[in-house]
Amino acid sequence: MNTSSPFQLAWRSFWMLKKHRQEPLWAQLAVGAALALPIGSVMMLINGLLTGRVGDPGWWRASLLFNLSICLCVAYSMLAITRIVEQLLPAASIERLSEAAGWRAALLINAIAVGGVVFGAAFSLSLYTWLTDWNGWAVFMEASVAQTEFLAFVLVVAAANWFWWRLRVKQDRLLHQAMEAQLRLLQAQIEPHFLFNTLANVQSLLERDTPRARLMLETFTDYLRSSLGQLRHTDSTLAAELAMVRSYLTLLQIRMEDRLRFDIDASDDALAATLPTLLLQPLVENAIEHGLEPKIEGGRIRIRARVVDGQLDICVDDDGLGLDGPRRPRKRGSGVALPNIRERLRTRYGAKAALTLAPQAVGMQASLSLPYRTLA
Repeated sequence: MNTSSPFQLAWRSFWMLKKHRQEPLWAQLAVGAALALPIGSVMMLINGLLTGRVGDPGWWRASLLFNLSICLCVAYSMLAITRIVEQLLPAASIERLSEAAGWRAALLINAIAVGGVVFGAAFSLSLYTWLTDWNGWAVFMEASVAQTEFLAFVLVVAAANWFWWRLRVKQDRLLHQAMEAQLRLLQAQIEPHFLFNTLANVQSLLERDTPRARLMLETFTDYLRSSLGQLRHTDSTLAAELAMVRSYLTLLQIRMEDRLRFDIDASDDALAATLPTLLLQPLVENAIEHGLEPKIEGGRIRIRARVVDGQLDICVDDDGLGLDGPRRPRKRGSGVALPNIRERLRTRYGAKAALTLAPQAVGMQASLSLPYRTLA
């Protein structure tokens, strides 16, 4: 649940492109004023120091309202242009620009900032000329100093915006790296007994069913190869994730025999999707541990993946005990997989991704939805 106030939401997303916004218009306008008024006051102070009029109360009375109105018009023009761009661009383009660390996204944000400065200043001059007898446009066109100050202001806004964008990209990258490091640590701690149980099963089968033991060892080797390869990267494809899950389920199927059955169905475009590594297997492990293993007759796991309206939708269904079944004692390290997945989704995609759990008539369904991306 997001407990941030509307003003906090508007502040954090003032320079972000978002197709759908949670914050109300009044909060966006309040943030614009909170940014514009201090900047206008500082600019007047600098102008007064440069011209030697900072100690003249008459100059402040004559110029303060005009300068603050220009800054407000500039801030609201930037806000308006940003919202117009959000309405005109498709949602997929906005998502790519919002996540991009390259020059295209920075160039668009800078164009919005510069456009807001130019349009806002022009609108303010026209409005002031219309409301008063003072011809602001004539004064501006005849005063080379005013033109130079305006150009300097445009350059300062562009430079500050570029610096802010690079700082935000760096912060997002560091946060993403921290989350991935935490994932690797958790992955090494959650299921350490899986390795020993599998080797013990292989040893037991060698004495009574050598072909099954060989199959289990080969499948376990495939699983280790794919999982260790995944841990070296922060991003993967759904095809690679499903290959690792298939090896994992096949391994368990050898041990559980007829008590475990599984189906995997993914469309071609879904298989090409990129997603954070090791995002899917914890959902399968959860279904096995809490749904199927405690059930005497076992059950079936179904994994389905489709691309719908620009989103990659993945469902993991099981016909296990569900929420009403008896709970097994929690092993050390368990209970963190689902919160970890939700935190990774929030860090990477914000509100554009979600993990939901829903009880079914028999068993449970875990659903992942995240923006569809490919390597191409």
